[in-house]
Amino acid sequence: MMGVKNITFEKNGKSLNIYISNKSKILYKDISKTIDSNVVFKYLESLFSIIDDWKKEYIDTKTIDEEYWNLSITYVDDSKKEYHGKSNYPSNFEAFERLNQKLINEVLNG
Repeated sequence: MMGVKNITFEKNGKSLNIYISNKSKILYKDISKTIDSNVVFKYLESLFSIIDDWKKEYIDTKTIDEEYWNLSITYVDDSKKEYHGKSNYPSNFEAFERLNQKLINEVLNG
């Protein structure tokens, strides 16, 4: 699926992992569930449209209360794309978080 093998998103100590293969899986908190390939395809399509113009780094050096986040996409050839930030986000970061929440709700809550 689009050559993606794994997606990991971490924010403030919480992580969401999506493993893509013949039997794709989502791992969130202590729950692991299989994901339907159509759901994975729609997620990836939306994900890549959201992150299309993201820079690799969003760092706010002036903020004392720091929030860290990291998005890592591993492809089947083991190459990676990584995006990260500290108390700063891309302008459409909320759309990305909504996409993740929608996936979590759809897969984990049925």
